[in-house]
Amino acid sequence: MLRSPTLADVPPPLTPLDHALFAQLQRDGRVPFTTLAERLGISEAQVRRRVRALTDADVFSIAPVASPRLLGLEQLACVGLVVRGPAMRTVTQRLVQMPEVSFVVVTSGEFNLLAEVGCVSSGDLYRFLLKLRRLRGVQASETFVYLNVLQQKFQWVLDGAPGGSWSRQAAVVDGAAEADPLDAAIIHELQREGRAPFRDIGRRLGVSERTVSARYGRLIERRELQVIAVGNPLHLGFDAVAWLGVTLAEGADLERAAARLGEVPGLDYVVVPSGRYDLLCELVCRDNDELVAVLDNSVGDIAEVAHVDTFLCLRMLYKSTAGAWGAGRSLAAPALRRAPTATRPRLESSA
Repeated sequence: MLRSPTLADVPPPLTPLDHALFAQLQRDGRVPFTTLAERLGISEAQVRRRVRALTDADVFSIAPVASPRLLGLEQLACVGLVVRGPAMRTVTQRLVQMPEVSFVVVTSGEFNLLAEVGCVSSGDLYRFLLKLRRLRGVQASETFVYLNVLQQKFQWVLDGAPGGSWSRQAAVVDGAAEADPLDAAIIHELQREGRAPFRDIGRRLGVSERTVSARYGRLIERRELQVIAVGNPLHLGFDAVAWLGVTLAEGADLERAAARLGEVPGLDYVVVPSGRYDLLCELVCRDNDELVAVLDNSVGDIAEVAHVDTFLCLRMLYKSTAGAWGAGRSLAAPALRRAPTATRPRLESSA
């Protein structure tokens, strides 16, 4: 279902307790409610009620952030589109309905739409692009295929109450992650319910609770998976979101530049794409003044960065907050990546 956040959707201002709960769940979305209650000095029942209220209000969801390739998505891309004004509404609706599309952003700059796409193979990506170019109103497109996802952390939200320090958590990395049927099945179950007990996941998949726990622990240790509170930036007071197309200076060390960009507060997603840019990044800030300051004082201070094209996100369109493999976009796993639970085969595996 097509959703576009509006001012009417934004819940009342969050309380200090809400910020404290969210900060704790940003570190570990599966931390026991009893532990949260002890840390915050309130009852377990209060924790449960408030977390339920915040998730129901779409402030955040408890979701897995995983290397996309663990889900069998071998071809990821960002597609920039130039669309005729009268066709914008129709094209955006068609895009969000396509199972390959995780989210769509209306932007300023050279492109007026950016779409992030996940496909199983290069052939699937090719067929998707053919379908895309047939949409009436699409005048031009440029495809940036992701060669590597260097960082996705989504922990740009402030620790504690407004005015606190930025959260600095270890990010999920793409690396050499390979699809494994059991790992992918566990992640899909976590997309359904991020705090689902391992016992229930094991029962649905036909494996032991111990096997699920061991696999989950290994994915976390390898930084291929996190289960955290993935926030809706508009509902958390972060009103300025932008994509950055970064061009590096001649002879610059790409991995060093990416590592330095990954340290910039609010910069939650770093990708090596094909095409004109050396890096694509997503930046989430509280307002335009902060965004300009980060670009000038943080990104601009990185010696390896020669030029940045900034695509300010004017409107974000997404499907739900059921799970995430990409940024503050909060998305639901498309059906092509998720086998129906009733027909999923029994998975035999030792840890």
